[in-house]
Amino acid sequence: MTTNEDYKPRFSFEISEEQQRRCNIILGTYGLKKSIFGPILDDLLNLIEVHGNIVIGVILDGAIKPREIMPILNKAERKANGS
Repeated sequence: MTTNEDYKPRFSFEISEEQQRRCNIILGTYGLKKSIFGPILDDLLNLIEVHGNIVIGVILDGAIKPREIMPILNKAERKANGS
């Protein structure tokens, strides 16, 4: 671990131009991406810790959508649908 007080870990991966465009439009407010993706990442990591790599396999296989297995996304969809 570094001793630099200004160091902040980052999570980086490639996205498509379409994903970037949509993200900039929908999540353009400063700080919103961090506020949204932090809890989603925690939820995903928790699922993998509990259930193992089967979670990764099911998502990568396309057999299920992440919102169907991730509690935070599932709850958001239920609330958005008025359930």
